[in-house]
Amino acid sequence: MSQTPPFRNRPNLHLSLTPLSGSPIPSRLNTPLATPFGTTKYSPFRSAGLIPPTPYGGPVQFSPRRSKADYVTYTKQRLRRTFSNRLTWLLLFFVGLVWWWGTGGKRELELVKLKSVGVGKGMLAPEITRGLQFFPASNPKIYYVGRWTAAPNRLRKDGAFPGVYFDVTVSNTSTLLLSLHNSPLTGSSSAVVTMGATENSTDNDPGHVSFHSLPDKHIPASPISLLARVDEDEYILLPNSTGLVSVRTKDLDPEMTHDVRIVAPMTDDKGRGIIEFEGIWIDKGGKILRVEGSQLSADVEDEDVLDVESSKIGEKHRLGLSRLLGGGRHDKVSAENFSNDEDKDMDRVTGERRKMLEIITDTPGSFGNRHPGRRKGGVDGILAGVMGWEYLLGEMFSVDHVGIGVDGMCLTQGCVGGTGQPAGMGDVFFRSGPDGSDYYAHPWMFQTYVPDVMVINVGASDHYSFDKYLSEYNEPAWNLSERFEDTYVSLIKAIRELAYPKHPAAMSGDNAYAPSTAPASIPIFVMRPLRGQLEHATQGVVNRLRADGDKSVFWLDTSGWLETDATISEDQDFFLDESASTPRWRLTERGNQRVAIFLHTHVCRYLAAAGEKCAFLPPEVYQGKVFQPESANLDRYVEDEKERKLKKLFWNE
Repeated sequence: MSQTPPFRNRPNLHLSLTPLSGSPIPSRLNTPLATPFGTTKYSPFRSAGLIPPTPYGGPVQFSPRRSKADYVTYTKQRLRRTFSNRLTWLLLFFVGLVWWWGTGGKRELELVKLKSVGVGKGMLAPEITRGLQFFPASNPKIYYVGRWTAAPNRLRKDGAFPGVYFDVTVSNTSTLLLSLHNSPLTGSSSAVVTMGATENSTDNDPGHVSFHSLPDKHIPASPISLLARVDEDEYILLPNSTGLVSVRTKDLDPEMTHDVRIVAPMTDDKGRGIIEFEGIWIDKGGKILRVEGSQLSADVEDEDVLDVESSKIGEKHRLGLSRLLGGGRHDKVSAENFSNDEDKDMDRVTGERRKMLEIITDTPGSFGNRHPGRRKGGVDGILAGVMGWEYLLGEMFSVDHVGIGVDGMCLTQGCVGGTGQPAGMGDVFFRSGPDGSDYYAHPWMFQTYVPDVMVINVGASDHYSFDKYLSEYNEPAWNLSERFEDTYVSLIKAIRELAYPKHPAAMSGDNAYAPSTAPASIPIFVMRPLRGQLEHATQGVVNRLRADGDKSVFWLDTSGWLETDATISEDQDFFLDESASTPRWRLTERGNQRVAIFLHTHVCRYLAAAGEKCAFLPPEVYQGKVFQPESANLDRYVEDEKERKLKKLFWNE
């Protein structure tokens, strides 16, 4: 048997040559693994029982199955590379801008500009009120409550006392905007700007309600925070309002009539704010209706005599609005535009009217209404303007209510440590605005309204000054108390003679007469200060006035109304406000409610629509005597029988 030669199956040997290109890079054929011996049975690997390695033939080409994580990683890398390019961002921004503009962005931009007076406002001014019509502040169908001062050019009405408000009834509109002269460009607070403070108010013509004259360059007031209520809905907060303010936009039912109230509480600026109201904007075709309880002539009630598209007042307002948008200032008002009769267009007629309550106080409840630890500003602070006992008392009877309140101001003049010294509360009562405002220099002529009843609550600030600064007065405390009492008596006598000499029931018309149930003069309630300060002095005021023949002044003993103990609990009626310049005791929310409830009993027969349903209070209640409930029915019967006999004697009824 022949044997196979050992080299019969030996492959051909190839010499490893360098590449013809002369590249110094070594060829993979020069490696030992690339020689034919690497794969034959005679190779060193096989002789050792090992599998020879596979020669490197470049990267392995395969397509493995990718997992979900691989796709996520790959997507992130692609997105990162895509959005790292600035051109991509510019393209996306342009596409988004086009989409936003086409889906109502233009309208949104207009609403944003309502509260700004920045660059480009003048360019957008015509677009802001497109599709709307304007009714100026002088429109007689806008029902103002409180002390509002008309500008000489009749383009605006200003309110400087905290709590002023106005009512308006609109229909056939889905949008309601307010036009304010207030501007965010004002460098300082409106309380500091006193352009007319150096004028002598006695030199002005007293023949009309307000003769506030604007200076050559009137600076708009600072932003004002407002509260708006539509129908019976909750109050809408409108903080830092300027220019055009949106109350409701495209969400009013045009098929219904809407009653709107706008309140300027001025609690976020310590009662030093000013609202400068120019008018309202509603949809074209919309109407302003007569507010229930207001008294207007038939021609004013039937048609809108101040339409913006045709009246000169509307044109003047548009001019004023464009000037506000352009620079925030008005030019000097010429003498021919000066109005000598603030309410000449408000032709009143006889008929049912709203009753009115007026309150004078040096401790407004709207500046408290919170517990320690609550926010002092923001929503809590602004909403406090409609939670004070003054506002609550008027709302209980659905009557108009006017507040003349200056926090911390004494009744006596020259009060050490008091707000606005040397002025006193008596001085402020006869002015168009509080001390420190432009309107303090101009007297109030008491022709716009006459209250049905007045409530006076002063003395807390005087007592604080007498007690803390007694050494600076250089006289005994008894003399200071007598001075307070004399000033109080003088104030009430001045109210009787100068402010309200007649009851409003006797002033309702030329041919009207006061009903037999109306009091001869306006009832005035003198409250004992809520914490009992100067109690005997306030009671002495009423005793002196009643001894002089004023039987319509009453003293309210407030002892027992509130808990005066300085305890920290959720049921407390007072809390110590240490944030004020001088720490003061203020009413909590519960305290305000309790004061309003107790006062409700006393003023009910003067403000309620059905006075016969009110509780009967005998005279002893207002003379400091003990009230016996079991004798109330007898006293009521005696009073009714006395009235019946008098009517039979004089009118044969």
